[in-house]
Amino acid sequence: MKKFLLLLLSVFFISNSLFATTNDKHIFYLDNPTDKNIKITLDSKVYNLKPKTYEVLNLKMGQHIAELSDGTKVYFKIFANSKGGIINPSGATYTINYFRYQSPRICVDWSEPEDTVLPTFDDFIIDKNYMAWEYDIFEEVTRESMPKKLSPEVDIYVFTKIYSPSEFKDIDYDIERPKANLPKIDSDYNIPKDEDKAFQNYIKQIIALDKAYMDTNDAKKQKKILKEYDKIAKIIWSDYSKSNIVLGSYDNVDLKALNLKSLDRGVIVTKIENNN
Repeated sequence: MKKFLLLLLSVFFISNSLFATTNDKHIFYLDNPTDKNIKITLDSKVYNLKPKTYEVLNLKMGQHIAELSDGTKVYFKIFANSKGGIINPSGATYTINYFRYQSPRICVDWSEPEDTVLPTFDDFIIDKNYMAWEYDIFEEVTRESMPKKLSPEVDIYVFTKIYSPSEFKDIDYDIERPKANLPKIDSDYNIPKDEDKAFQNYIKQIIALDKAYMDTNDAKKQKKILKEYDKIAKIIWSDYSKSNIVLGSYDNVDLKALNLKSLDRGVIVTKIENNN
């Protein structure tokens, strides 16, 4: 059931990211929450980040190059539907927390979860499309701001906010040797084992779309591919998630578990050149 819900959420986020209106530029926070100076070059522009400071960057769709202080070059690509994110050259750990909202029209008794472990991320680029938060770092969560982020008919919602370590004023956060946590770039997909030919055909179609999406720099083609992905994902959810529950096959489908490279993301790292 847990993975069934994950699939449902995957389809929800796909549908929302498909039709989200974005401008030509996408907001990324270049953040340094440590007690040390950090130097990074982005698209030939040098940024000298002082301790516990950040820069707000408006980056265009397409290819970009970041050069770290040790000379490592990180090539990354921003897609047309990108919601932005965080560039984390220090390898710092960012935390996501949850905030419940209910409109004045209703009354709900919330039960407090026990032993909640908040998710954390330390990637070089933390992708807002993939992690799906509503409140950015240093953005205050208030009761007044919550309904402004929702459609008028929504009465109950759980917001997510991502925190930079700098936002926790009572914690002395530092990293002895700040170093970017770069991703491992591989080409392996996690293809589920199943003898159903129709199901396997859908998985093959998704992987083909993932490769095509990663390769194209055309915004219209990207949107077309996302629509096709959304259609196939909904077929898998509607036709297969209700089948063979006892056997535990299709009800356990989680599209994110396929290890897709690009379809559910707004930005990806495409190449890393080490200065060796």
